[in-house]
Amino acid sequence: MNRIALITGASSGIGAAVARALAGRWRLVLVARRKDRLDALVDEIHRDGGDAVALPADLATDPQGIAERAAAIWQGLDAIVNNAGLFATSGSDALTAEHLDQLWRINLRAPMLLTAAAIPYMRARHGGSIVNVSSVAADTAFSGCGAYAATKAALEAWSRVLREELRRDRIRVSVVAPGATDTGIWPAGFNPPIDRMCRAADIAAAIRFILEQPASASIDRMVITPPGGAL
Repeated sequence: MNRIALITGASSGIGAAVARALAGRWRLVLVARRKDRLDALVDEIHRDGGDAVALPADLATDPQGIAERAAAIWQGLDAIVNNAGLFATSGSDALTAEHLDQLWRINLRAPMLLTAAAIPYMRARHGGSIVNVSSVAADTAFSGCGAYAATKAALEAWSRVLREELRRDRIRVSVVAPGATDTGIWPAGFNPPIDRMCRAADIAAAIRFILEQPASASIDRMVITPPGGAL
């Protein structure tokens, strides 16, 4: 219960599922824009005997400040789950600067800056874990997903470098790459078949498994797809 985890995108989907999976085992700082949903999830965790605090914030605006505020709540951080992300599609011949900027700010810029600000707090506790939620799109071609796939491939490239930089600090860096998952992330008109999708709880269980490995083990990358295969 003394371990402290910061989870982004925690108001729904995979982020909320991770919070439920860690509740009672970790103290949680839950970050998302939707305060009402965060508050409801915090109340649920408290009713079940866990510790959680809602930190409503826009990651695109001030990721460094979010890390500082999160660390101040319980005087430290042991883990970050960089889960917040934006999924949007566009044909390569229809890309706009706005489309690219939106994906870049949330899927890559925000986790990089949030993590940079959080690393000193993990060093102060002589170790920690960073889990970056990517996608099978990082290394698989899906029509219309060029910009999204590029941000996830960049997230994984950064994760590899970060892992090597932080080994001496006993801070582990892991990537979780889900296949299509049944959450609210899908844009209007994009309706994958539910029976070909993972559940948010499946991804959350994998993240909990990674975070709770003994100090002698590090899981670098985990891919989770439904039995029917990734879409």
